[in-house]
Amino acid sequence: MKKKSKLIKILFISFILFIIYLFMIKTGYYEYKIYSKVQLTNEAIVKFEKDISEGKNVKIEDYIENNYYDYRNPGTNLGSNIGYVIEKIMNEGIKKSLKILSELFYK
Repeated sequence: MKKKSKLIKILFISFILFIIYLFMIKTGYYEYKIYSKVQLTNEAIVKFEKDISEGKNVKIEDYIENNYYDYRNPGTNLGSNIGYVIEKIMNEGIKKSLKILSELFYK
């Protein structure tokens, strides 16, 4: 019975998220976000061309928005390091296994 109620909750939440997504599409929210990015780009192009025609010294940083967000934190760094260690152990284990198998079949 508990599995059934969990499934119903998951389906209900998925349905609600679908309705929200559908509402965002129908109201034009997504298109507006894309339009505003295009407008910013067009404004930067116009500003760039104006600065070039005026002979100003131009830098790319003045015309492009930096949308890079650094999501690293101690938890993600720890996970990355653990993944690296596991990868190293697995690679060494696979190499040794293949070496043993090759010695078995090719000697």
